[in-house]
This record gives sequence, C-alpha cells and structure tokens, in this order.
Amino acid sequence: MRKFNLSIISLLMAGSVWANMAHRISIQIDDYIMSKVSEELTSDSIVMSRNDSIIAQYTDSLSSFVEQLYQSAGTAKMPSPYYFRLFGPGTLYNSVLSQNMSGDIIEEPTPTLPSLGDSEDSQLQLSEAINEKLAQAYVQRPQLFSTTQSDVMSGGKLRSDLQKKVSEDVKLSKKVAEAAPEVKVEVVEAVAARPNFWKFKGNGGLQFTQSYFSKNWYQGGENNYSMLALLTLDANYNNQRKIQWDNRFEAQLGFQTSESNSPKFRPTSNLLRLTSNLGIKAIGNWNYSAQLQLQSQPYVSFNGSSKEIVGDFLSPLYVRSSIGMDYNIKKKRFTGKLHLAPLSYVITYVKVDSRVTRYGIDPGHNSKHEWGPNVDFTFDYKIAKNISWHSRFYWFSNFKLTRIENEHTINFTVNKYISAKLFMYPRFEDAKYYNIKRNADGSLADDSARETYWMFKEFLSLGLNYDF
Repeated sequence: MRKFNLSIISLLMAGSVWANMAHRISIQIDDYIMSKVSEELTSDSIVMSRNDSIIAQYTDSLSSFVEQLYQSAGTAKMPSPYYFRLFGPGTLYNSVLSQNMSGDIIEEPTPTLPSLGDSEDSQLQLSEAINEKLAQAYVQRPQLFSTTQSDVMSGGKLRSDLQKKVSEDVKLSKKVAEAAPEVKVEVVEAVAARPNFWKFKGNGGLQFTQSYFSKNWYQGGENNYSMLALLTLDANYNNQRKIQWDNRFEAQLGFQTSESNSPKFRPTSNLLRLTSNLGIKAIGNWNYSAQLQLQSQPYVSFNGSSKEIVGDFLSPLYVRSSIGMDYNIKKKRFTGKLHLAPLSYVITYVKVDSRVTRYGIDPGHNSKHEWGPNVDFTFDYKIAKNISWHSRFYWFSNFKLTRIENEHTINFTVNKYISAKLFMYPRFEDAKYYNIKRNADGSLADDSARETYWMFKEFLSLGLNYDF
C-alpha cells in the first residue's frame, strides 16, 4: 500500500513538472488526478514520505503514465501548476486555514483574469479542492509540515506582489489637481491690425543694340545704336470677398541713331498706357467689371525717314471705357483675364489741328466719339523656369470700322539682372483710323483708297532687367 501511495505522489509531482510544457489539458485529467489525491489523502493507510531517493525509483514509470493520460485526453493542455502545494516541502498555508474557517472559496493565487471571478471557473474549483486536501493532511499527518508560509515568503523565493489584490487608490485626476503648479497668466493686450489687401510689383528693363561697320566694309553699312527702356508697374487690390481692382501702368521708349538720320534720334517704340479695371464678384470666376484705359505717347514720332511729325504727347490720346464682365483664369503656370464689354465708349483726341485728319477726325474738330463692343484678353504664361510669355489682345468695333491689337512679349531671363526680350506686335486697322492722306477738302487721296491695313512691328534685344 505504501508503494501505491508513493506512486500516486510521484505521478502528481511529474504532472507539476510537465505543467510548463503545453498550453491546454482537458478538465478530465485534472478531475482524475484530484480524485486520486482525494482518495489517498483521506485513507488511513497513507504514509507521506519526503525521501527523494525513494520517489526517484518511480519517475520513469510515472512519466510513461502521464504520457498515456495525454494521449487519452487528445489535447495539448498540461496539468495545472497549482498542484505544487501538494508535492512541495510541507508548508502550512494561510489560505487553507482561512478557507476552512470562513467557508468561502479563496482565490489563490490572486486572480489576474476576469474569468476568475466566476464561481464555475475550473481554476477556482481546483484551488478549493487542494485547500481541502491540505487541511485533511494537516490534521492526519502534522509531522510532515514543519514550515509555515511566512518562512517561505521570508526566503524570497515567491513573489509577494502577486498575493496582493489590486485596490483603487486616489484617482489620477485628483493627484494631478493637487500637484498642478500655479500658472501665471500674463495679460497681453490684443491689437487688431487691418489686413493689407494691396499688392504692388513692377519690372524695369534697359536694352541695348550696337552695330559698327568700317568705312571699307565690302558690303557697305552704317554705324548705328539702339536703346529701349521698359517700365511696368502693377497696383492690385483684392479683399478676397467681393471687390477686385487691378491697375497697370506701361511705358516704352526706344531710340535708334545713325549717321544719316535727320533728326539723329528716331523713336522705335513710343508708348504710355494706363489700364484700370474694377470688378465686383458675380459667381464663380466671373466678375461684373468696369474698365478705363488711357493711351498716348511720350515722344514725337516721324513718318518713316522723313521729318514729318505724325505723333506727339496727347496727339493722339485714346480714352477707352467699357462696362461688362470679366472671367479670371488661375492655373499653376497660367493666369489670365478675359474682359467682355457689350458697351464701350472710345474718345480719340488730337491737340494739334494739322494732324486731326490723320486719325479720322473731321477738320475743325480735335476729337471724335465712338460706341461699340470690345474684347480685351491678357495673360501671363510661365513657359519654363527662365522663359515667360505676356500677351494682350484687343478688339473694338463701331459696327462700321474695326481695330485689332495683339501684343506679345517673351522674356528670356539669364539671371536676376540680365534678360533678353522678343516683342511682336501685329495690328489691324481700317483705313479711316490711321495713316490716311486727305485732300484739302478732307476727301481721301487716290493712294489712300484702300479699305484696311495690316501692320507689324518686332524687335529682339538683350540688356538689363530687374523685378521689384
């Protein structure tokens, strides 16, 4: 009988060793082992021995028996490690005494999973059963238990923190409130600054061309110099809500000199133009708009190589006003504005009486007035990093005569201060508007009977350039 008891004890010790090698064991194996423990611990013939040399004789056979239990269970679960208290050094555990004196299930060890709060939990049932068998052993074989739980804990082999239940302490919010440092808030007076809706920019350039021919040059030639000064200023207002007001001032003045010129300086480019466009947002990219444009020239101009003066400051002066709608285009590299005016009013003024007939003004008058629709389209396109294209298209008609202007300026930027410019200016104008010869009575001369004129101007220059 003693050998049988030792076999049961060795079997249970082997089960505790195998408890750390698998993840699951069926509850039937636990029940079977506990039934054997209950049967033998309550038997009067049980003899507990702590002689390791005797227990070692049965280790091989017990290991084989445990393997048979695993195979019969058909699962990878291993026995519970809670069996340790049955087969470790004989120790008087507090939980055993507490359970028998209170009659409650002692959650030993302290549960760390929500499922341990369920009275049907198999681990709680197993812990209760072990406590009951240990209590019986304390009564029937007290000589086997020479160590207390306090002795085991003082040895430092078990983690005491796992035996303590987690209890609520002071809430974190209270701790933070108590430890919060005193915050000193400096009162700063707020200053409301009115936003600036104006944007200013400009561009200035000075272009030069020089040609030299020796007196014995085989093809002949004449020394000449040319210069072109350009200035563009923009002042735009946009409150990002309803009102947009764009203003642009353009000035061009170019000269060419040669030994045979008379006068020596002759203008090649001669322009003063101020354009102002006021828009009120309508819907989407459309604005209701009103446009005003003033155009004249700063210097006298001559008819070809002759000394006949055909233009001067305020001779002529064009005043163009229109009411319509604008469509704004804004892309990554392309910006433009299309102005459509079903109603426009154009005044042409010439202060010198001898030149009035050249611009279609009746003799004895210094101005004329015209009504009609017009279209004005301007855009800027960034062709490449150092190449940009600015264009302006203008069309006007008084239902009898037509004027079309189409200006193109392509800038080739070398660096911040040096650039090249290509300027092309095709123009279409009815005969009664420009360069017309008349008889003394105001009638057209024979060589001016043509209906229309196509004109074209172009220059390419290299020089200084600066954006500001």
